[in-house]
Amino acid sequence: MNMNGRMYDPVLARMLSPDNFVQAPGYTQNLNRYSYALNNPLKYTDPDGEWINLVIGAAIGGAVGYISGRAAGLRGWDLTYYTIASAGIGAISGGIGGAVSSSISIGGSAIVSGAVSGAAGGAAAGFVAGAGTAALDNTVLGTNYNILTKGLIGAGIGAAAGFAIGGIRGVIQYNRQMTLFQKGCETIGVEVDEAVPATDKFLSDAQQAWYEDAPMDKINKFTTENVPAKLQLKMDKVGASGATRYLQRGGILTGRSNVYFNKNLAFTSAKQLFFTMGHELVHVSQYAALAGQSTSLISKPGFIDLLEFHAYSYQHSLGGLQLNSFTPDVVRSLAAQYPTYFRTLSYVNFGWTSSASFVYPF
Repeated sequence: MNMNGRMYDPVLARMLSPDNFVQAPGYTQNLNRYSYALNNPLKYTDPDGEWINLVIGAAIGGAVGYISGRAAGLRGWDLTYYTIASAGIGAISGGIGGAVSSSISIGGSAIVSGAVSGAAGGAAAGFVAGAGTAALDNTVLGTNYNILTKGLIGAGIGAAAGFAIGGIRGVIQYNRQMTLFQKGCETIGVEVDEAVPATDKFLSDAQQAWYEDAPMDKINKFTTENVPAKLQLKMDKVGASGATRYLQRGGILTGRSNVYFNKNLAFTSAKQLFFTMGHELVHVSQYAALAGQSTSLISKPGFIDLLEFHAYSYQHSLGGLQLNSFTPDVVRSLAAQYPTYFRTLSYVNFGWTSSASFVYPF
């Protein structure tokens, strides 16, 4: 029976769907989102991957409940019951806050999305905690608090705290990404905003400096010097900095690609090439994930838009301002049309993008 849980295949020794949260991005075992319990299920268990919010919420709720109960004159079993109930309210609010934070979405960079999702989660958790505590106090202590008012006050406090913490976390994540980019620029000897050489040698050096873990084993051609003439004209006409072409055999995707860079647009600055390269590498990973599928899938209405949305989302997470024409309504439509592919072809499923932080705008 599938009760909306992540399914584990003992033959493949992996989960069939990716974990939607990387608990420790700095720990390499966490970067495989299809593994279970850090690839060591004999030692660890991880029922849903998101239990920490419940534990923290319960601990805080229990501590606050104990202190408040003693201050109100409760002793013995009355104090014990009050503390346990407060811990339960804390666990519930922590779980709700974490769920809302991970599901809320806006279009924006890591900093903005972190702040807003933190505020939303804080508001939800604060409302539950405020209303729940008011109800508990009315029952146990005989107070006469307005539950709705207490809930709204808690929501306001939670939103403010969540906004601040989420924003700080977003700043840290964004700085981490840009530090990697800037160090790469130093390694290859270029300035961030200056034009860079439009050569295959520079492309190779830049890839190793910026995207060392990229799936280069899935690429046949990675070039700006050998772009087909018709493709070069097309990229110039539509203003494309790069293009990724899947390879097929007998109408079946091989999982390999050719990546072409527009010599007239992609190299106008190191930052532009950084964004373009990240965008195209997402497509490489997407086509690798689709290996064995019919090429007819690519030509279905909206499918290319789905691939482009995830590639632009990754580019946007790195600081790129362009999200193309993907409005929330368009994204919802794509998610409804291709629910499975929308999840599995997202850049968050590719290990080399693990440093990215972005909340989809819907």
